[in-house]
Amino acid sequence: MQSLEKQWVTACLDGSNLTNDIIDYAAWIAEKVNSPLELLHSIEHSLLLANIDQTGNLVPNMADNLMAVLSEEEANENKLHIQEGKALLARAKDRLKGRPIKDVITKQRHGSLSECLMDLEDEIRVLVVGFRGKTTPEDETGISEQLEESIRALHKPIFIVNGDFAVPQSLMLAYNNTDGAKKALDMICRSPLFEDMTIHCVHAVKESGADKDILQQAAEQLSLSGRRFETALLSGDPQTELLAYQAKHHLDMTVMGAFNHGKLRSLFFGSFTLKMLKNNQKSVLLIR
Repeated sequence: MQSLEKQWVTACLDGSNLTNDIIDYAAWIAEKVNSPLELLHSIEHSLLLANIDQTGNLVPNMADNLMAVLSEEEANENKLHIQEGKALLARAKDRLKGRPIKDVITKQRHGSLSECLMDLEDEIRVLVVGFRGKTTPEDETGISEQLEESIRALHKPIFIVNGDFAVPQSLMLAYNNTDGAKKALDMICRSPLFEDMTIHCVHAVKESGADKDILQQAAEQLSLSGRRFETALLSGDPQTELLAYQAKHHLDMTVMGAFNHGKLRSLFFGSFTLKMLKNNQKSVLLIR
């Protein structure tokens, strides 16, 4: 494990509509935590060969000729992706000129995003990624496969951008008595990223009056850290109540803790977080 001084805020860029917002959020995080910034573009393996699987019906010479054509086409496509990626990274770096960031580098890798992130995990301090990528269909109703795989692959804080950039002034910590939530609370109390924000530590339960001690312990920790904060104990369906609370108080982002892989899927990819990301256009910091 590298020290924080040698780790990067890493922004994943693919040319989607959220690209500039991803850059701006990553720059804001890097400035606040005094971290270098890495701009990453991954080139997915070509789908040409996977999409054309008809060679089994051809005679050998025809199959060889088709494979040769496809190989040349794949190489040309790969060169184009490399050129487009380099141009994207150059524009992103140019956007950051004049920003007080200690260092900015660009990196281009081949392979799926999740593969790239696993290779670079020790270098990453915070990952910044868009909720929707360039290839995500407009009518897609769920979380993209690429984002899901990336979240499962990486055990680092992941900032998921889901709208226009604005410096967050407030956040909701969806808090419960789990290791993931406690880790998120600890990060909020320690990191300079949150020092200027108002923290809403919110615990939702189905039975009224339950788990008051959980919020009391969190409040004591927030108070010792000097953070501005409020606490709220909500009664009812946690997903519905937390979403309503965030909307009512116009909170700028949500911080959530993640659990083990099994619970992660039921929590993160369940209706609660999906609604948070899709319906209110706010960003989420997921703590692994």
